Amino acid sequence: MTPSSSVSTAPWIANPMLRWGAAICAAVAAGLLLFRLLDIPVLGHIGMPHEFCYVRDPKLISLHVASDLLIGLAYVSISATLGYLVYRASQDIPFHWVLLAFGLFIVSCGMTHFMEVWVIWEPVYWLSGYVKVVTAAASVATAIALFPVLPKIFRLVESARESERRRVEIEQLNQELERFNYSVAHDLRAPLRGITGFGDVLREDFGDQIPPAAKAYIERMQNSVARMDALITDLLKYSTIGRRQLQLKPVALEGVLLATRAVLEPEAQAHNAELIFPEKLPAVLADETLLLVVLQNLIGNAMKFVAPGVRPRIEIACATQAGVVTVTITDNGLGIAPEYRAKVFQIFERFHPEFPGTGMGLAIVHRAIERLGGKIGVRSAPMGTGSQFWLELPAAPARGAS
Repeated sequence: MTPSSSVSTAPWIANPMLRWGAAICAAVAAGLLLFRLLDIPVLGHIGMPHEFCYVRDPKLISLHVASDLLIGLAYVSISATLGYLVYRASQDIPFHWVLLAFGLFIVSCGMTHFMEVWVIWEPVYWLSGYVKVVTAAASVATAIALFPVLPKIFRLVESARESERRRVEIEQLNQELERFNYSVAHDLRAPLRGITGFGDVLREDFGDQIPPAAKAYIERMQNSVARMDALITDLLKYSTIGRRQLQLKPVALEGVLLATRAVLEPEAQAHNAELIFPEKLPAVLADETLLLVVLQNLIGNAMKFVAPGVRPRIEIACATQAGVVTVTITDNGLGIAPEYRAKVFQIFERFHPEFPGTGMGLAIVHRAIERLGGKIGVRSAPMGTGSQFWLELPAAPARGAS
């Protein structure tokens, strides 16, 4: 065997639950063997059962049986819960061995209560004593093991407090940043409005005196101002989406699509666009406002980016599988060249500069889908034959499901 070779670790060695179980079974087996070698009774019946001590009073016996059984079952349930927690999340829980030791201590305490029920009718006092010895050993071992862990626990608590303080600080910074963004947007828009206003004044007051070339310059100036204003608006949308408080709830796709069509009605009429989608659509778990932003951007782009003389045709389809709703939006537009598809959702990317736009629309869509916990991608046919965007969102839980 070469030095780089390694022997694979058996699954039971890697699993802390199985290691502890094996250690407990080995300890019990060793104890029974020792008792056998020393000729110490294990199940020896000595004296009278406790029912005689309880003067065989059915009410008194029932009181002890019910209380000991409930306590024992509760202890076993707590230990099983701790064991399951360690089994599922041992890599994420520091000092998980402490939980296992505590679980052993609790289950052994439960066994002493089960023994109390048994000795009411069977005088197995030796076995009852051995169970108490195991409980005592588990108790002492757990108590001793806890002391060295205390400083680490205190550090974890302090780390959690520090994380909470940072979370509060980040939240405050986000609020200040949002106020700053709106303030900057307002301050930037003020001179833009002034430029547009002065351009209108020049046209109205000196229209006859302005040469055609100057009029063209004014128009280009005002178009640039309009693009700048649109860019500021899109930047605000982009930054707001990242901080917006989500309200995830079941959202009917049909209702969102109808609302999208109503909002885009003027643009649809201007382009004579055709929007096709099924009458019955599933519901998704999403924030309705963000989903409306996503669909407005994607469908609006499909209406806008088409070749001259082509009637926009947008077809929407849905499929549900394994709790995920896949929405596909297929158009007959210009498409996206293969070399651009990897960066289609990046900020300020524009693939058709001959059309107006800021290059922010698909970046906003991508960020919104990420906030919704979904996925988005694009499939594009050869240039000039259209694109297909797909969205994956969690399906809304069925009514009555928890």
